[in-house]
Amino acid sequence: MPTMLPTLRTDTPLLYVAPLSGYAYKVALALRLLGMPHALRTVDLSVPRAQRPQAFRTVARFDEVPVLLIDGLALCQSNAILEYLARRQSALHEGDESQRLKVREWLAWEGEQIGLNLAHACSARQFGRHPSAVVEWYDARVAANLARLAQVLEDRPFLVGELPTVADVACYAWLPYARAQGLFEPLPPAVAAWVARIAALPGYSDPETIFAGAAPCAD
Repeated sequence: MPTMLPTLRTDTPLLYVAPLSGYAYKVALALRLLGMPHALRTVDLSVPRAQRPQAFRTVARFDEVPVLLIDGLALCQSNAILEYLARRQSALHEGDESQRLKVREWLAWEGEQIGLNLAHACSARQFGRHPSAVVEWYDARVAANLARLAQVLEDRPFLVGELPTVADVACYAWLPYARAQGLFEPLPPAVAAWVARIAALPGYSDPETIFAGAAPCAD
């Protein structure tokens, strides 16, 4: 259960982010797509965890971004936040119980697959800390993940049907980072068409645009 934080209640939802984090981007993008006013604070993840701003460390249960302060709660872990926002706003979700379960299945799959494989494939090039054999292993897994997405998207516009959900936001979020590095291009046609549909949604912004005006987190 999320921790109740009545002393941290804010008039506007506050999201702690890092610009190079696809996990943070997926929540920031969801807030944009939902049309929810919010503020961003950037956290420098190159700073050792114990030295990061106290305002962030107080609410970041796992010392990671994203963290969303909303409704007197400090919510951690990107896909848990997406589920909360979809329920709160009654948007970016499908209607019946069967469809809602499919959204949750995709969120779990993303956390185990794209949120691991594509994130590491991108960070390996960004920071150069992975042995080449490990990079190749992640690349192969990403290729399999993209093939799986393509198979599903061949006969539907979005992952759970005719409308976008937080499942689409989650599975999409690392792809702009991969594209910025020239990775996994060209995408399978069905995936490329899905990416274009997401980019055409009202409120959509890419990571660079979303994080451009974010203020740094301070104690």
